[in-house]
Amino acid sequence: MIKVLIVDDQKTVQEILRSYIEKVSDLEIVGFAEDGQMALEKVELLRPDVVLMDIDLPSIDGLTVTKIICERFVDTKVIIFSVHDEDTYLNTALHVGAKGYLLKSTPPRELVNAIYSAYKGYFQLGPGLLERYLYKVDQAQSNTTEIEQLRRTIEQQSMLLERIHTSNAQQDRYQSSAGNYNELNQNYRKLEKQFNMVQYQFQKMHKQFETLQNFIFIFSVAMVIAIFIVILVVI
Repeated sequence: MIKVLIVDDQKTVQEILRSYIEKVSDLEIVGFAEDGQMALEKVELLRPDVVLMDIDLPSIDGLTVTKIICERFVDTKVIIFSVHDEDTYLNTALHVGAKGYLLKSTPPRELVNAIYSAYKGYFQLGPGLLERYLYKVDQAQSNTTEIEQLRRTIEQQSMLLERIHTSNAQQDRYQSSAGNYNELNQNYRKLEKQFNMVQYQFQKMHKQFETLQNFIFIFSVAMVIAIFIVILVVI
């Protein structure tokens, strides 16, 4: 049983998430929190496996709470669940240790899949976020072979997750047949290993992208200073 804590200051959102999660037999909601301080207290008391975390919270914002949870409670995985789709929030969530970033428009099936993935230690971006993040990387990246290979690997994330959960469903459907079950189980383990590698490469690419962004910023500042100095000399 996967224990889930829901952190959101809106009762409507809490009830919507409850309706999604209570339909899944191996997911259990252990509690709700309406602000950042309460979230930390509930995590310490209940020790959930996965936390669904809003960003805009009273007392302490969700990203700060996520950072604290990831540092203090290493067995608890946090998924950001927010209306914000700006890159700044996504980059910060990655930096503080979140295991996923979903928009509140995410369909129930994708939400449940993300909970399973986070519980297993995998990272998942919500529908649309992965494609947009890759597009920004494409605009800034160099044409090195390594970066291109990483880009192609990350694009497999959604497909691999779908295949993993399809395998789970097929196992449940065909458990009466030992041969089919064993074969599906072997395929599932192979896909888990593949996705573990995808997660590692995603994190590696994110660090490279941050480095490139910093270089571009420093270079731009240096160019402005150089132009200013030339203008002073000419004058």
